[in-house]
Formats: sequence, C-alpha cells, structure tokens
Amino acid sequence: MSTADRTDYYPENKKESTLENMFHEASEPVDKGFLADIIAGPRSKEPPLGHDNIPLTQSDVGDLVRDALEAISTGLAYGAKIALQPDPAELPRLTGEAVSMLDLREQRLNWKLSALVSINEKYGAVKIVGSNAYNRNLGLPRSRSTILLFDKLTMLPVMVLDGTEISAARTGAYASIVAEHFPPDQETFSVFLFGAGKVAERAILDLAIRHGHRIERIYVKSHSSEGAEKLAARFSRLPFKVIPSPHASELGTCAFVITASNAGKPLFDASQLADAAVVLHLGGLESPDNFIRRALEVGTVFCDDTDAVCHRGSQSIAHYFKSRGQLLSQEAPKYQIGNLWSLSRTPQVTYRRPALITCVGLPVLDLYVAQRVFESLVPVSHEARSAW
Repeated sequence: MSTADRTDYYPENKKESTLENMFHEASEPVDKGFLADIIAGPRSKEPPLGHDNIPLTQSDVGDLVRDALEAISTGLAYGAKIALQPDPAELPRLTGEAVSMLDLREQRLNWKLSALVSINEKYGAVKIVGSNAYNRNLGLPRSRSTILLFDKLTMLPVMVLDGTEISAARTGAYASIVAEHFPPDQETFSVFLFGAGKVAERAILDLAIRHGHRIERIYVKSHSSEGAEKLAARFSRLPFKVIPSPHASELGTCAFVITASNAGKPLFDASQLADAAVVLHLGGLESPDNFIRRALEVGTVFCDDTDAVCHRGSQSIAHYFKSRGQLLSQEAPKYQIGNLWSLSRTPQVTYRRPALITCVGLPVLDLYVAQRVFESLVPVSHEARSAW
C-alpha cells in the first residue's frame, strides 16, 4: 500500500481545504487507527476502506496485547526469539565510510536480523525484523517487520503481513498496561517521554485512549528538537497537552517516565527523577546504573518476560547484571524481578517505588494481532490450511 493510499490519524495526510481540515479535527475520533497491510493471503470481497487491508485501532491492539499476555500466563501461548548481528566493523566496507564519519547521533546501531516465533491454540507466527540505524542516512526507515501467520495443524502459511505498524502499536500498548498496574498515587499526573518515533507516537495514543482523563500533560524529548516539536503538533487535539522539553527540566515533576529512543547511553540520572517515579523502558541502554540499583534495592523491577530480556541482552537491566559477571535470569529470584504477563494474577497488589519495567516486545503479541486480521477476513469455522 503506497503512502498516497493511506488514511490514518495524522491530519497532514489528508488533502483537504483548511475549512474541511477544521471540520475533521473537530469531529473525528482520536484513535482513527491504521491499516494492516496484507502482502499475501486471503482477500475480502468488499475490502474495507477501499483496500485489501484490515483497519486496526490502537484500542484494538491494546485489547489483543492484554489477551496475549493472559495467554502466556495460562500457558496457552509461548514464543522465542533469535537475532543475528553483523560485526559493526563490516559497516565501512558496505558504506564506503569510516565508522567515525557515520551520523548516528549517539544512537545504537541496532544492526540485526531477528526472527520472533510464537504459537497459540490455533496458529503459529514468525515475525522477521531487519534494522539498522544507518538506514536514516539513506532516507529509509530504521527497521521493517514482516509477519507470517501459519495454521497450527499443518504449519503452512495462511497470511503474510507488513508488521511495521503492528510492531509499534503493540509495543506502545505497554504504556497503558504499566499505568494500570503501577498507577501513580496522584489522581492526575504528568508523563515524560524520551523519543519521538513510531513507538513513542503509539505510547502517547495508547495513554490518551485509556488514561487520558488522568494525564495532565506529556513532555517529550528527542535527539532532535524538531522531532519532539513535530510529535507535539501531531497530537494537538488530545485531552492533554504534548509539550516539547529540549532540556528535560520537567523530568522530576513526572510520575511516569517512558524511554523509547534507541539511545546508546543513559538518558537521565537517578537524581533527576521523582522519588516514586515509574519508568517504562522500551529502548536500549537508556536507564543508568544508579537508578537500576535503587529500583532493585528499595523499589520494584519487572520485565515483560525476564528470560526474553536476558536473552536479548540489549536493554539496560540486562547490561547491568552482565557488567557484574551475572545474568538477569539467574538474579531475578534474588531481587524478586517479576514478569509483566503474570500481573493479572495479582491485580490488587501495590508495588514499591521507584519502579522499573523493561519490555522487549514478546513474539506472542504479534501473533494475536495477526490472528485478528486473518479472522476478520476468513470465518473462524473456515478450514483455511494454506494461503497458496
């Protein structure tokens, strides 16, 4: 599907008069959704919105992520991940430039090819992700995802989806989940967000849909002030203000902090945070050791899945233990590091602060979104064993 074909929730994508734009901004819902691009598989006889694609809202994806986490908790779904990372020393040979000349703006290179495999009662899925921060120098997206859905019995493919938007939406859904299980003490609160990419966008939208009445404002800091300003402009009609914060001066006033930046080094110091802050870590090496140590000693630490975060090894919490000759998965019992998928079992528990929740995005989440798209086109009773 080309950019010209898309109808999404950004006003700048609509070619309308100023008066028409004003009408849409006043009347359209905040969560207008996006289209799940079907590369191969079943086609609808009457394509929704004039396309052979299925519309999904952030609210839909949030519900499916909760279903997926519950399925993991009960043992009905499970997954695994493998990633191959080329040696960064290979990059100059491919680009013709010395590593020191590459404009990565203090980001992680994050150059890898990953496969996320998952299975539930009816289907299997494989999401393939290719990424490289260098892509931005070429005018290309940093990463691209493709999801293959399989019939569980035959293990033959029934559908192939572009998973890029789905990946951002399901990762952004962690924002409202964390806000539900680790709610700030105040009736209303502010949020600080590091990052202005697709996941950051989806986290803002996810919070607006489910917690918009409680949020006073969201401050945004990105590696470029332009990125934060553009993000604030896109979300000018939410029930709270999105405000660029180039110097992070408001960080200490925010009860909820989200990192989604692909940064290659910590973005803040523990002394900058509110004493009872909840930090949702969605990126790389963004949280400093002194905050991790404080959360381990006097607060609460969770992962979406401890073994998965340990295996991936690219987040701050995994590096914290690795730098000490330890493994996160082995130290988790000692520090009572929990799994996000288990929280539904203890909904009334109040957790100590500060809290650090690290999420890598579990394979099962993609499976449940892909299943919804497929079953929107093919009746559940239909015995579709292969797309070809």
